[in-house]
Amino acid sequence: MIYFDNAATTAPFKEALQTYMMTSERYFYNTASIHQSGKDAARLLEAARGQILDLMDLKNYDLVFTSSATESNNIALQSMLRRKKPFGKTILTSELEHPSIVNVLEEMKQDGFTVKYIKTTESGTVDLSHLRTLMDSDVVFVTVMAVNNIIGSVQPIQDIILILQDYPKVHFHVDATQAIGKADIDYNGADTMSISAHKFNGVKGAGGLFVRDLATLKPVQYGGGHEYNVRSGTVNLPAIAAMAKALRLTLSEARLVNQRLKDYNLKIRAAVKDLKAVYVQPKDAPYIVNMSFIGAKGEVVVNALSKRGIAVSTTSACASKLATLNETLLALHNSDEVIEGSIRISMGRTTSEEDVEQLITALKEVYEELGDVLK
Repeated sequence: MIYFDNAATTAPFKEALQTYMMTSERYFYNTASIHQSGKDAARLLEAARGQILDLMDLKNYDLVFTSSATESNNIALQSMLRRKKPFGKTILTSELEHPSIVNVLEEMKQDGFTVKYIKTTESGTVDLSHLRTLMDSDVVFVTVMAVNNIIGSVQPIQDIILILQDYPKVHFHVDATQAIGKADIDYNGADTMSISAHKFNGVKGAGGLFVRDLATLKPVQYGGGHEYNVRSGTVNLPAIAAMAKALRLTLSEARLVNQRLKDYNLKIRAAVKDLKAVYVQPKDAPYIVNMSFIGAKGEVVVNALSKRGIAVSTTSACASKLATLNETLLALHNSDEVIEGSIRISMGRTTSEEDVEQLITALKEVYEELGDVLK
């Protein structure tokens, strides 16, 4: 199977797997134990924490280790909104967010909060002018993802930070899950920021929440007080050590990988531009191409490609089984037919030119196969 679903998850670096296994064998101890072996494990944990903060150029932040970006997002949103409730009830977010943001905000409406959506430009970024018009004294929280997981649009994070400087009570959260190694973004100035190791060739089960002011966070579940009493539960040290390794390797090769993927991205777009019933979404981050076979269902195209040994997805793997139209594609004012026929091709560090050639051949074969179904 030729893999084009890297936005869903990535294959771990061999070095990250080796780190995971070594840590599991030599440092299986509980980092909270006070015996010498526990202290050794705790030192390794802090070394990984320091390395990740250094690699992300967030030395003035704290880092809370979690199991995933979904957990990190939940902690940031639920914890801070409980704290902010006496000071205002308005939350601003983009129309492009992941379900782990959107669904939390829907729940927060039950707690008296109002959620307002920032409009989206034609290129798939948040409309900064509209954001400015939404800002008022009742806004207490803004959350915008760094790179969209459906079309790969890169958001103007530093521009948003500049706007919010005039509103000091507003907490700004960034979901950077899809951005690591994919876009060169400065996160300094954001209040919290979430990542997940398996999106940048680490192992599953490790995530992180970067926090500018740790004292502002309260736990959303209670236990033994691990991770600064923000995220209780025995720390997954092997996965965290592997995450630090994967992050170092990802960032060390990011420039070369992204240039190669940019070329592949353009090649895929050029190959389908004359197919009348195929519509391609705007281009930004190099690793994603989102296209629609108008008149067909995205699931049909995915299955047809799968039979040819090509793995792609419809929208987000976290939402592709839900019978709803994708929010990102709706925000870009796509028709229902375009949304229903969309597939997401997402490349990664191991994607080769031969893989792309086989993908292009398969796309054209599926296009011919669908024939009269397409419009």
